[in-house]
Amino acid sequence: MRMKPNLCEISKRLRNMTHMALVMTFCLQAASHAVAEEAEDQSHLANKQFLALQVENDLFGNLESTDRHYTSGLQFSYLSEASKEPGLARDIATALVPFAPENATPKLHRYGLAIGHSIFTPANVLATRLQSNDRPYAAWAHLTFTVQTEWRSSEFSSFQDKWKFDAGLVGPAAGGDLIQNTVHEIVDSEVISGWSNQLPNEIGLNVSFERTWNSPDLDLGGFLDLQVDTIPYVTAALGNVQTSIGGGATVRIGPNLPNDFGPPRIYPGIGGSEAFELSPGELSWYLFAGAESRLVARDMFLDGTLFSDSHSVDKRILVNDLRLGAVATYECFRVSFTQVQRTKEFFGQPHPDKFGAITISIGF
Repeated sequence: MRMKPNLCEISKRLRNMTHMALVMTFCLQAASHAVAEEAEDQSHLANKQFLALQVENDLFGNLESTDRHYTSGLQFSYLSEASKEPGLARDIATALVPFAPENATPKLHRYGLAIGHSIFTPANVLATRLQSNDRPYAAWAHLTFTVQTEWRSSEFSSFQDKWKFDAGLVGPAAGGDLIQNTVHEIVDSEVISGWSNQLPNEIGLNVSFERTWNSPDLDLGGFLDLQVDTIPYVTAALGNVQTSIGGGATVRIGPNLPNDFGPPRIYPGIGGSEAFELSPGELSWYLFAGAESRLVARDMFLDGTLFSDSHSVDKRILVNDLRLGAVATYECFRVSFTQVQRTKEFFGQPHPDKFGAITISIGF
């Protein structure tokens, strides 16, 4: 004959069931955190490498054949897959990082390498004489080594630090005359006549730091089934090429905004990253607008070379950029177009400058 349990037995069974439920809840929470962390790492494409080709030209901004001021930029860059293990990138990131929240933890580290070339000219490129009231002719050929670290904290769920180390040449050795006039010959355009007045040869060394935030805390909500977010950043640069501090923000709007930091830029190279969130089997897109300001203590392309006499102009300390653009991603490819309007960079400059930037990236 089966006896009914008494109250003590019922109480004991309830306690056991409660303990089991607590254990199961703890295990489920731990598993969910592990899955979330794995998904988070996948969303940041920890196991992907990236190649990017960037082209900036005043032709894209003015829709006419012009060669004026910052007239051309070309850069090919590589960004490694992310590493979570201790190493040089982690040592650099943790040793040099400024103003990190106490609870911030470095999670992903990447190395990057880029080769780039930029050309600057005065507005009148047909004159052969030195134009003392306009910016100098200059070409800048350089290699850039990048250490990029993504951090997690409770204050901001994620932010990215990027250290860039530039080494290159300014002057005839950078080949600006040859490159620009070869391109003009191919497209049957006029010969640029004033390169004999360009900045003399000088080695350029520069280091820059940039912090960018992209967090659900900065999500601005939805509008007509579209998502809106903002990506603020601050930057500082030191060297004989450029010494400056600045900051800005990018606002994005589109369906299913990716969890990345937007497309990169060449000059002055502020904002964005070569890494991007892939879009398997579908087309992803968004529009963006941004603004940034820089306080410029030195700009070799305006101040001239540091270690020898050269042509220079009286630069403006405060420079502002306004940006509009669009990004499309399909499978492992990302294409972006950016329109930039830059305020006057030196006294006597008659008009602000405009140029466009096209970036084609692939993740693999």
